Amino acid sequence: MTPPSARASDDAIGVESALRWRIPAGQRFLFEDFDDGIVMFDALVGSTHLISVTAAETLAIVDATPGLTAEAIYRSLLDRTGVAEAALPFDAVRELLWQLENLELLAADTP
Repeated sequence: MTPPSARASDDAIGVESALRWRIPAGQRFLFEDFDDGIVMFDALVGSTHLISVTAAETLAIVDATPGLTAEAIYRSLLDRTGVAEAALPFDAVRELLWQLENLELLAADTP
């Protein structure tokens, strides 16, 4: 799925706000926290990823509560991490969701 920023119409932005995020079927993650980052093992394909705390928390939120919108994930992420909105803008989380989707770690569904 292509993020709306790559599309021309304003309707695409409305579609994106309605998207519901989930972990793909059969996907399972294992995390190990190291001093320089979090290593995540993607059990579905057998690969590892060095990810940020924000990415790990985002995956944990979506895993615990599938079907959230990007806005709901963002609010949950702020609550869970205690980070201020100014330090973690919504657009950064929105971009993170699309990066995780491109890695096939997340999937976006229309309602």
